[in-house]
Amino acid sequence: MKRRSFFRSLILGVSAAAFLTACSKNNDAPEVIVDGDIPANETWIIYNANANWSGGIYALKSNKAREINLTGLPFLQVNSSLGGRTLGHSLYKVNSSSNAQGILKMNLDASGKVVEDKFLPSLSSKYVSNYLVVSPTEGYYWDDVRGGLKVQKFNPTSMERTGEIDFSSLSKGLPNESAGQLILAKRGDKLYVDLLLGTLEKGNWQVTPDKKEVAIAVYDLTKNEIAGVTTFAGTTHLGVFIDHVLWGIDEVTQDLYFVAVGDMKVQDINYSSKILRIKKDETTFDPSFSIDIKDYQFKAEFNRLFVYNNKIYTTIPSRAVSYYGGGEHGVGYRNDVWYWSEIDTQTKVAKRLDIPADSFYGTSNPFFHNGEIYFLSNNTKENFFGVKQYNPTTGKIKETFRLKESGRLNGFNIIAD
Repeated sequence: MKRRSFFRSLILGVSAAAFLTACSKNNDAPEVIVDGDIPANETWIIYNANANWSGGIYALKSNKAREINLTGLPFLQVNSSLGGRTLGHSLYKVNSSSNAQGILKMNLDASGKVVEDKFLPSLSSKYVSNYLVVSPTEGYYWDDVRGGLKVQKFNPTSMERTGEIDFSSLSKGLPNESAGQLILAKRGDKLYVDLLLGTLEKGNWQVTPDKKEVAIAVYDLTKNEIAGVTTFAGTTHLGVFIDHVLWGIDEVTQDLYFVAVGDMKVQDINYSSKILRIKKDETTFDPSFSIDIKDYQFKAEFNRLFVYNNKIYTTIPSRAVSYYGGGEHGVGYRNDVWYWSEIDTQTKVAKRLDIPADSFYGTSNPFFHNGEIYFLSNNTKENFFGVKQYNPTTGKIKETFRLKESGRLNGFNIIAD
């Protein structure tokens, strides 16, 4: 969505953050056990947050525990603690510690503390710096000042801009046009970006598209050309916020999934939120597949996404909810109503997992690490602000950790030695 100039204040008041929390994986490395069954060869990265979304980024290794009080521990103070992503031993997040617009790279110093490394500033003063880190030398980001229909390239090691990809040939001359503002995904040698052509209407922060459909532009990185545009009718608005990742690749099947949240103000049942996919070796939406929120709850949207071995992991609210107007049927959007669920992609049956309901203050997606899937939840009623881990093979769930008297948990990464 194109943002208006006041969007930063809006997102801090009613939106969220964080994640593709991309976890550093080392599934072949043997686990070293400490404190009973806590792996010693892992560093836990914890993003805690206060009521205004400010907070700290902590790195715990030898001091990991099942119950963690962050008081007195070293941390990197940030104005916006909304989770982040990892590549090797480096961390990345939207905006600097003081909230300058752009992409921040962080590392662990000799003592194990999170410290700032390099910063790639955005030319925009608005909260719009969507990004993707692929490798130490390959990254992509979106900056509206450089062109809404252009995707910028950068080097995640040096944090320097290295070029751009131009999608301007796809323009229809509409007031608000963007490519890659909310979806930047890479699979193989193809880059998949959301294409939104429309008009930002007064009183709305989502661009109204010219057609009631979603579109993905596919770019061939080998041939350096646009491979095509694929569309799907019956829903609108791929993605939701720049630091709230709503796409994912099933590591087992290599199918690529996206969330279309729909119009979050109107919540039209005819264009409801859906989860879509592009199958392995394909560049177009699978026309026979969609997971529709109204089959589970309505009014509502899908607002998290992780997929593993033909199972979709997302949150489904227990009641109808609306992002606008403070709630639906007396239930606020950020109440403890979002339940982590597993949806079978073939049967479309949803199974609620035994994990505390979440309030949607932290938007971190689940991630897979050493055979288990990790879920983050903040639940005021149960006084749970922590992580649960789920074994998809055995179905067993255990508590990874919980924070004690340390605010909300808005992000979690694991860095393996």
